[in-house]
Amino acid sequence: MSENQKQEVSKGSTAIQAGGNVTVGVSYSEVKEIVYDLFKQNFPELVFEANKQAQKNLEKYEEILEEAIKRKFEEIDFSKFKDPNTQYLLNSSINQAARKGDTIDLGLLSETLVATLGKENTEILNIVSEQALETLPKLTSDQIKVITLVQYLIHCSVQGIPSIAEAEKNNSIIYEMTKGIPENIYSHLNYMASLGILTINHFQDINPYSAIQRQYESLYKNKSEEEIKIDVENNSPSLAKMASIYEKQELRVANLTPVATLIALINMRRIFPSIDYKIWIK
Repeated sequence: MSENQKQEVSKGSTAIQAGGNVTVGVSYSEVKEIVYDLFKQNFPELVFEANKQAQKNLEKYEEILEEAIKRKFEEIDFSKFKDPNTQYLLNSSINQAARKGDTIDLGLLSETLVATLGKENTEILNIVSEQALETLPKLTSDQIKVITLVQYLIHCSVQGIPSIAEAEKNNSIIYEMTKGIPENIYSHLNYMASLGILTINHFQDINPYSAIQRQYESLYKNKSEEEIKIDVENNSPSLAKMASIYEKQELRVANLTPVATLIALINMRRIFPSIDYKIWIK
């Protein structure tokens, strides 16, 4: 990934809630009708108990999806809901939500669906976001933690700060999102490689502190890796913990594809809404 693809994560970012009803292209009530029509088409003959559980799963997903749409209403092209491809994607997400419920991250699933609806999406972003929507239900929570940690630690930074201590607030948030990655992660990496969301290169040796030096060049331009490590450990312990996980689990072998990059960014954008996918996927 080239250096001009660095994403700045702004300090103190907050999500903005939409006020009023969404009425661009189609109303949200029409979107809800589409959701339930597709559900009825896909789950007409389930036995009662299974249908009851699927209905509960759908209701929960619909509530989460509604909140995601309200948060991103200014970014969404609602006319896309009349497009057959969008209805196919919506149908796919409904199927996954109804079948699997809380065994998948319904919030991340809804945010990924919303990412396919952007007004300013490029062709490549549309393609990648559609693939991300298809792939996400196949990932475990630990695998999502892995790609989020790699994306943030190796490729993201908080810009315009005088000290790494100023990044600790954001770093601690991402650490809380990604901690708990199991020790034996290699089978997970192989599985993700089989899905095409990362590649494995045993010959590369990415030192996390070299990556931190690149991302925070204004702070560490003429510092050694050991000096950087000491400063990070003293002033941003959460970043140091993520670097330790990266080293211990040998995540240096993993290279994220655009699909994994987008899933990681969507996951982080739930906390940092200033993240712009188009910086990365172009």
